[in-house]
Amino acid sequence: MTRPLPDELLKLPHRIEVPFTKLTTLGVGGVCHWLFEPTTEAEAQAFVRACVRESLPYRVLGGGSNLVVLGNMSMPVLRLRFPQELQRNGLTLTAPASFGHIRMAQGAANEGLSGMEYASGIPGTTGGALRMNAGAYGRELVDILDTFRFLTPQGELIEKRPEPGEFNYRCSFLTGGYVGLSFTVRLAGGDRESIQAQVRENMGKRGSSQPLSKRNAGCIFKNPPGTSAGRLIDLAGLKGFRIGDAEVSSEHANFLINHGHATAAEFAELMDVVRAKVRETHGIELEPEVEIWHAE
Repeated sequence: MTRPLPDELLKLPHRIEVPFTKLTTLGVGGVCHWLFEPTTEAEAQAFVRACVRESLPYRVLGGGSNLVVLGNMSMPVLRLRFPQELQRNGLTLTAPASFGHIRMAQGAANEGLSGMEYASGIPGTTGGALRMNAGAYGRELVDILDTFRFLTPQGELIEKRPEPGEFNYRCSFLTGGYVGLSFTVRLAGGDRESIQAQVRENMGKRGSSQPLSKRNAGCIFKNPPGTSAGRLIDLAGLKGFRIGDAEVSSEHANFLINHGHATAAEFAELMDVVRAKVRETHGIELEPEVEIWHAE
């Protein structure tokens, strides 16, 4: 039995009983009982403030590409559905949090703006990229981040520049009820064709080294200092190890793939096995890079 929600929340755009198989790239999990999809910043702010008044916890969902859901979710889930527009102002480019991350990198290239080429192989939304300080090839979002807009857990709307300590390796302070709304990056002018070629090259690298033909959630574990999680998992002999329809990819060991009918329980067990084996083999404790939602 899910908790009844106040009328002020139910006036906002929402859907009920949405399977997480349709909301995540991994395609496992139970049901999202309440999915709220604001189309404006004002609606998003109304959602947060209503939840605060009702002492109602909630979760924030982006593109679902860095997420493993282990069960049903009875608390409200917020997923922004803002207008899909990029705004250029000189050498800066602004995107709403619901904009595709790869699409933004491609948009920058099409504008002849350099600096986002690293992001051309990173799926999900720009909001997720902000939340996780997404990166690749030695670059990360904070390197080019100019300003960003967000809601605090109390529903206050803030726009600011990044400060030291706010964004670190695959993490930021935007957790626990914070809602990223948009961000602006400062880029450099360049040759459009050369930038587009680099974007295509990065996309090709991703396609040749990652199991894109199977449902996955991206890299599951963070890279420990001085090494890579994929290498540790590979050396532990786990490539191809499978529990039901959940498997350690034979292409890239830090990807766990869904062969089509994997359950949340199978993925939870597989992650536990991988961490235990790497701990036993290398004495290293792997830390999840993906966000994990347990049943609520």
